[in-house]
Amino acid sequence: MRMGGVARRAKAFPSAQPLAQMGWLDYPPFPLDTASTEKKTFRRNVIIYAMASAMGGLVQLAHPLWTHLLDQADYGRFAILEGVVFGIATATVTLAPQSYILVYLHKKPRSDLAGDLGGLLCVSLCAGGLATLATLFLPDSFFMLGGEAVPRWAVAGVVVAATIATARIQAQTVHEAQSKPARAALWSEFVDGIRPFIAISLFFLLGWTWEARWGGLVLAQAGAGLAAMWILSRRGWIKRPPSLASLSVPIRFSFPMVLIALAYVGYQSADRLYVALWSGMAAAGRYESAYRIALVVSTVNVVTLHSFNPLYYSAYARGDREGAQKLLRRTSLQLVAWVTPLVVLLPLIVMYTPILAESYRTSPAVLRSIPILAVALGCLGISMLWQASLLAATHAKTVSAIAVTAAFINLGADVILIPRIGEVGAAWGTLIAFGFMMVTTIVVSRLLRVGK
Repeated sequence: MRMGGVARRAKAFPSAQPLAQMGWLDYPPFPLDTASTEKKTFRRNVIIYAMASAMGGLVQLAHPLWTHLLDQADYGRFAILEGVVFGIATATVTLAPQSYILVYLHKKPRSDLAGDLGGLLCVSLCAGGLATLATLFLPDSFFMLGGEAVPRWAVAGVVVAATIATARIQAQTVHEAQSKPARAALWSEFVDGIRPFIAISLFFLLGWTWEARWGGLVLAQAGAGLAAMWILSRRGWIKRPPSLASLSVPIRFSFPMVLIALAYVGYQSADRLYVALWSGMAAAGRYESAYRIALVVSTVNVVTLHSFNPLYYSAYARGDREGAQKLLRRTSLQLVAWVTPLVVLLPLIVMYTPILAESYRTSPAVLRSIPILAVALGCLGISMLWQASLLAATHAKTVSAIAVTAAFINLGADVILIPRIGEVGAAWGTLIAFGFMMVTTIVVSRLLRVGK
């Protein structure tokens, strides 16, 4: 009955007949000649993701509110643990499965994709276990930050949480690629939104300070990952791969994605570490508070990308390259329109509301850094939109090369600017790197004519 329905829909849309005959379609394809359908789907996705992000954003206000409970050094210390350690672990251990799912969901039969995802999950769990054991043999100096040691158990817990979160990332991306924004949001915004509640509970129940924020991160990510493993396995999205050789394609695809993710950590999170090394842990705490405020722009990026990606990859896979490029250009302009007012409003919100503790909001460095970081994150959002055109055309290595180059540019700018102007130099370094990435990605995409 199900295949008969797919076949009837394939008759209505001849371009979908080959896919329907091979059993790759279990939902009706978008008609090639009805751009209004894509617009409606895009608007629906934007509304749902915006609602989820708004609710999650309200909860995320708890992150800057920690400035009222932690001194600047402790705030910076946890920012390094969360941003650098968790970021590196997530980038390497999870094998960055998002792009693989988005690209191949419309190209592979579901059974084959489930074998790939199951194999990638097993590899991730093994890698995470080895990384956790490795923390037992690293020298003590490796865990020193700002003259104080970060406990090994804290580092090991973050690595374990990142490992288990692999399944959560897979579940989120599968639903996103199927244009199921409500379910995808449960695995992203809801998980991030529940973290502050766990942290605040640990703070009041156990009297923990930065350890409470650590507990919120680990328990939320690990709990969501375990739930995702159970749900994906029951619904047939993760299966045992037929052989180790069958994993060669997903692993080869994932390697440049891992480099991209590591570069992302390098130019978006590691700057806290650079600030701490050159200007002290307190400066890292002030920079983290400014970055947290500017992350409102990142929320806009996430809403836009979640709404854009499934439509773009679907249009590209069915051969509607012109429609995909129109969607890309239109979405880029919309993102600019949404980000521009935030660049002006965010510093004013910090100045005239108690969202940050007084020692942060009266800091000239914090107020100068916020608009710079907001513009930088807007450039990052546009860059990630245009990355989709390169990834859909299987130019993953090109995307990886641009991202890694941007990371080195950011590091070079930080080396020059942070010793001279402190955390504001880190903000300028981020803007330079993200601006380079945006311009280069657009230029390369046009030179390669990936939309033709």
